[in-house]
Amino acid sequence: MLMMQLLQIILKKEIITVDAKMMSPWMRWMSRLYNRNYRSQAKTIPYLQRRKKKISDGSEQILTSITDVVMLLGENIRTISLELSRSIASEKVIEESAQKLYPTLCEVEGLTEDDGYRALSKISDHPTQMVIFFSLPSLVRLEWVRRFLSDH
Repeated sequence: MLMMQLLQIILKKEIITVDAKMMSPWMRWMSRLYNRNYRSQAKTIPYLQRRKKKISDGSEQILTSITDVVMLLGENIRTISLELSRSIASEKVIEESAQKLYPTLCEVEGLTEDDGYRALSKISDHPTQMVIFFSLPSLVRLEWVRRFLSDH
């Protein structure tokens, strides 16, 4: 057998043997013939119509379910990406604030050097408090730092 393959196809309970060289055109022709016959039979035989409809309904339900899952997954990915973006932005703000904390504490009039270092180590452990510190006007920062140090 010199690269000859035989294909047996059962069609209407008949076995047809085909040479490998003729396979591709033959399969296209059979596929078209089968599809045309299937459509014409489905139109004429009510049983096949019902069966086709049941299969179609099942396929539609599966497709709808898959579509719903994909849509839900897409929404979840969007939500997570927004939360992640906010978190990254928040971390960036905190990092920038931490870099500015020491020079800003040095500018607070009336704050001793020791209190400045204590405030630096404690405020940097509380990112929310650091954001609050930077949101305050410079006139009230000294009192805020003193109260923060006494509470923490």
